[in-house]
Amino acid sequence: MESEKNLKFKGFMAENGIKQAEIAELLGVDISNANLKINGKQDWTLAQVRAICEKYKISANEYFF
Repeated sequence: MESEKNLKFKGFMAENGIKQAEIAELLGVDISNANLKINGKQDWTLAQVRAICEKYKISANEYFF
């Protein structure tokens, strides 16, 4: 089952029209890797969380921890 945090971040992406490809490009990974992270099947690195939070002006605690 997906965690509440994963669902919350996916909801944020949907509400703001953010595609997985955009996250992948931001992080310098391929779309399949971004998909695994977004769906909670692979952990985010702190650098990735920081990059996402800085780009979209969101709280790491609210969406990732």
